[in-house]
Amino acid sequence: MKRRRLLAAAVLVGLLALLYALRAQILPLAATWLDVGEKPRKADYVLVLGGDGNSRPFAAAAFLKAGLARKALVCNPAPSADVEDNILPPDGELAVQVLSSRGIAAENIIRLGKEVGSTHDEARALAAFLASEPGARVLVPTSAFHTRRARWVFRRILGRQSDHVTFVSLPGDGFHMETWWRTDQGFSAIVSENLKFAFYLFRYGRLPYALAAAGIALVIIARYCRRYCGGASSESRSVSCSGSGY
Repeated sequence: MKRRRLLAAAVLVGLLALLYALRAQILPLAATWLDVGEKPRKADYVLVLGGDGNSRPFAAAAFLKAGLARKALVCNPAPSADVEDNILPPDGELAVQVLSSRGIAAENIIRLGKEVGSTHDEARALAAFLASEPGARVLVPTSAFHTRRARWVFRRILGRQSDHVTFVSLPGDGFHMETWWRTDQGFSAIVSENLKFAFYLFRYGRLPYALAAAGIALVIIARYCRRYCGGASSESRSVSCSGSGY
């Protein structure tokens, strides 16, 4: 028994040493594996998710102007504390304002009426809308690190209809996926997204995968990243932290 414990301890130490030695290769993978976005292709609709008013509605407007989609579908996120305090307009209203300011006609903007509070809710709202249009194609521009979780949950909700949904990666705001740990914003976004994905796997029925994802996030990311963030420039550390919002 003692020999087995010593062997197990030696294997664990060796594994940790290997992870540390390969940290330069492993840390980028913690972000890049999240990106499963595809090139935009012609569709009927472009879906504007909540959570990032600085990029998603602008990308949707660009797709519409380029003729890649005919109409925009705008989600209706539940109001945040800032919205309730009248500090910011609701995400849905902000998205409509952006689309209108970019020349998108009102008749080409469709509000999905049901209030949503998560990516899972947004997938359900899209499923309800597509119930009468099962063959419609949809573009979904979202943060690159959000594409894997979004695709996973949309596939669960939409089933075979998800084959007509294309997720398009948008660049991270204030950080690069390959060096995400060098800024507070990148650190916050990538660590939180890995943990969110683990939660989704657990919440919606994939416990073994959830435990594996959580273990990767906690052992690989949390163990090493703070050391690297401590070496970031003062300019990088001044960037405020943010995630995908959902």
